[in-house]
Amino acid sequence: MSDAKASMRREMKARRAALAAASPDAGERLAEAFVARRAWPRAAVVAGFYPIRDEIDPRRLMRHFQARGYILALPRIEAEGRMSFCAYTLDEPLLAGPFGTQQPGPDAPEVFPDLILAPLLAFDRQGGRLGYGGGFYDRALDYLRSVNRSNENPLQVWGVAFSAQEVARVPTESHDQRLDAVLTEQGVIEIRKNT
Repeated sequence: MSDAKASMRREMKARRAALAAASPDAGERLAEAFVARRAWPRAAVVAGFYPIRDEIDPRRLMRHFQARGYILALPRIEAEGRMSFCAYTLDEPLLAGPFGTQQPGPDAPEVFPDLILAPLLAFDRQGGRLGYGGGFYDRALDYLRSVNRSNENPLQVWGVAFSAQEVARVPTESHDQRLDAVLTEQGVIEIRKNT
């Protein structure tokens, strides 16, 4: 399985780089497509991310969430390799983190998101998500889903991607966490459950 994932990662990194070069305004179009939908999620805390490499940029969308009163959060990689989510207000200074990321500093309080916007390399319509291979999101989502069971708003995980990052099937393993939806520059893709 890891060979299939490694092969798909190589292919999708090249594909995403080409998509980013051809569509520098994709993050703006993603935000516009979501806002036009007029279906804001039931959530209090929305965790986004600051883009690295050629990821689609979710910051304009995060600005819309912040303007509507949602609490924002960003991921932070802790010293022991655990990923947590910390409260964040757009335009606050960030610190350099591992792998070229930008993350909140050590004083930012940890929060428990209701909605997580997750970067990815590839996705499918069954909720499969191919990340970079470090397992940070899978471990964090597994933990958050286990502590969120009693919450009236179940944790939602939405991939953020170019629409052309869709593939027929992402190779998955038992520990891989599934997406609930995918946000693209062409709109929201709902995930078919139980398929």
